[in-house]
Amino acid sequence: MIKPIVKRVIVGGIQTNSYVVKCPETGAVMIIDPGERDPALEEGIQRVDTIIYTHGHFDHVGGALGLIRNYSPMTMIHSADVDIMASAAYHAGEWGFSIQQPPPPDQLLKDGDQVRVGNMTFKILHTPGHSPGSICILGHGLLFSGDTLFAGSIGRTDLPGSSPDTMKETLENIILFLDDDLTVYPGHGPSTTIREEKRNNPFL
Repeated sequence: MIKPIVKRVIVGGIQTNSYVVKCPETGAVMIIDPGERDPALEEGIQRVDTIIYTHGHFDHVGGALGLIRNYSPMTMIHSADVDIMASAAYHAGEWGFSIQQPPPPDQLLKDGDQVRVGNMTFKILHTPGHSPGSICILGHGLLFSGDTLFAGSIGRTDLPGSSPDTMKETLENIILFLDDDLTVYPGHGPSTTIREEKRNNPFL
């Protein structure tokens, strides 16, 4: 199994984890949640093939525009979060932040879709709760969990479009059935494993 090269870059005032995921065999690059423009996202790469947003909140999409202009990647988000993403700059202003509004995505994702990045293949899991179109990205022993699952916690469910009941269903019906050995790269905070979260996360 290919072992992706993963670099975490913490960006913005809300300390969002942006991930640069590189195929070691082809050099193809996927960036997950470019929350704010940061030169560290582009260090050591010559291309960006794909940008995937785990959801549409401004702190996960606010750095995409410069990357899109520089590299012309395919951009992807779940269909249920298109409207949230379309208002990202407005909502950033409500929170006292300023971002450049990213353009509409090139591709709308749904549960079960597969995304190829070089010789790597990742599966899209629709995991609503934090937002209607929240997703996790699964593949190669890794889970990029966005704001669905954190180390020791979960994403907020008190925001517009979020739902505590839907989050509970996601955790019970999807997250709890994932492989214990998966390394989890969340949208905020340190990495963890599914085994660790099953043992110690009070929401699981």
